[in-house]
Amino acid sequence: MFDEAQLLDDGLSYTFRAMQAYRSEDADMFGLHAGVAAERMAKACLARRSPALLVELQSNAFNSLAMLLGIAVVEPPGRRTKVRTVGLQIAFVRLQALGVQIDVSKESLENFIEARNWSTHGGTGGFDLEETAADFVKVVDSLLVDLKYDRYSFWHVHLADADRLKNGAEQRHRERVRRLLVEAAERFTSLGELERSTLQTTAALHIFVEPTHVRFDCPSCGNPGVLSGEYRSTQSSSEAEAEAEAEAGIEWVLLEVDGFECYCCGLNLNGPADIHAGQVPPTVTVPHHEAMAHVYASDPDVTDP
Repeated sequence: MFDEAQLLDDGLSYTFRAMQAYRSEDADMFGLHAGVAAERMAKACLARRSPALLVELQSNAFNSLAMLLGIAVVEPPGRRTKVRTVGLQIAFVRLQALGVQIDVSKESLENFIEARNWSTHGGTGGFDLEETAADFVKVVDSLLVDLKYDRYSFWHVHLADADRLKNGAEQRHRERVRRLLVEAAERFTSLGELERSTLQTTAALHIFVEPTHVRFDCPSCGNPGVLSGEYRSTQSSSEAEAEAEAEAGIEWVLLEVDGFECYCCGLNLNGPADIHAGQVPPTVTVPHHEAMAHVYASDPDVTDP
């Protein structure tokens, strides 16, 4: 049950049911099946790396860990071993920690999980079926990339619906980010000259302590802002370049940008989708030593070996 192929197969089956419920405009059934589909597929991504990543970290986690790794556990007579695995939310947290890009904002991911919970447990309120279905398609497509599974074969008879939902969601997201840019620009220009000057002076002090590679001019007000993200290793495009770099003692890493903040107009962009729509560079090439110096300076828990 906890192997990648079986989990992916389950994800495909529940996705089919979710999309049938979407076509029938049955929000309850959609939320239930979409939640299970996303959870099974997220677990498939974890299991692809190691079944151990599925274990729920509790005081009795050892037995679950052993069972997931295919190791027999001796239980007292009459007692059965229960395998406890993570739920949807923790599965996504672990995938993101492993560098898997989920192509929805943090807010959209939280709303999708909340829609699943509402369908499961009921209560007041509800969720927007069209918005949630669009988020579901983007989540699934992100997981399919990690699983290296053909998107067209996966969606099959629901491909047209999936494409329409995804394209519509992307258009709405671009419009939302455009409004953020306009509002931030208007917010800055509406300030008096003294207020703007004070903000710019304060921002300059913040920017001064930041390395050059995380500085970027704000797309709203033009003042310097700060990029944030995760560093990833990169490889040279050719053997000649690799040899030249080795001789010069230069190693490079990529800053994968997932955030931008401007101290002057208050613009905040969060997540790769915001970055793309906000005309901020998605990656920055950084010398290895400069990146590590930034990590050590910004995280007190990291020590230089």
